[in-house]
Amino acid sequence: MKALLTRLEPVIAAAAVALAVLGVTMSVLTTPVYVRTMIGLVGSSARTGLSERGTEDMAEAVRRFVTDSDAPGLPASVEGRPAFDEAAVAHLVDVRDVIVPARAITLVLVVTLAVWVVMRLRTTPGRRSVRRAATLAAMALATAVLLAALVGVTDFGVLFTRFHELFFAEGTWVFPQDALLIRVFPLPFWGWSAVVWGGLIGLCATALWAFGRRSRFTEGTYGV
Repeated sequence: MKALLTRLEPVIAAAAVALAVLGVTMSVLTTPVYVRTMIGLVGSSARTGLSERGTEDMAEAVRRFVTDSDAPGLPASVEGRPAFDEAAVAHLVDVRDVIVPARAITLVLVVTLAVWVVMRLRTTPGRRSVRRAATLAAMALATAVLLAALVGVTDFGVLFTRFHELFFAEGTWVFPQDALLIRVFPLPFWGWSAVVWGGLIGLCATALWAFGRRSRFTEGTYGV
């Protein structure tokens, strides 16, 4: 049993590390600075028919709504134009029901992993387990990014659809092209966000791989 647990420890830890990386990097995409910058880059204000400030305010309202359970409701109209109807609000509630728990789980994982790493780095077997976990997590994350990139380059619509199907009921996340939600967050917003998210995950995978390689070199050279 002890031998089995020794073998499983780095695998379980690697899974936790990979999930933590996904959660932390996703959180970057839900910051006010990121959302405001990205809607500016994709020209959302030209699509909404609202003023630039009005578009930014709507984007921030949505961002806060899906990340904060105590956020105020979304307006039914803005600048004399229709804004968020019941279907849009219902979908955003579904999004919040994914994001808020995911953030809590990510925090728990990060804290737990930090404690585990500190404890395991005290011994040589522990350091090996940490090294293996980092390497396995790096491989898993890199593989996921490469596969997602392959699908995304081939047909981003498929990737976008499959991602939503993981979390939301069919039909609840599809809206007409003139819906404000679609105009504030058009497909280019999500395409570039996928690139940024993949890049952040790739950076984390590289750092984990480098850590694993460095730890292996240190152990092989200095025996620690």
